[in-house]
Amino acid sequence: MKKIIVITVRVDSETADAISLLAQTHDRSVAWITRKLITEALEAHKLLKPQANKKDWRAKS
Repeated sequence: MKKIIVITVRVDSETADAISLLAQTHDRSVAWITRKLITEALEAHKLLKPQANKKDWRAKS
């Protein structure tokens, strides 16, 4: 899936800190983690179809 749209959001410092910590823990960028969190939420609400052959990014390799 191509990433061609940029979305800017404002969050409180607690949310920003949590996303930054998650990104650092998983050695990912804040943008990558944010995109994953949004995608997972939309899939959970059945607004996006889950992608096939998708590994759980939270699992430690």
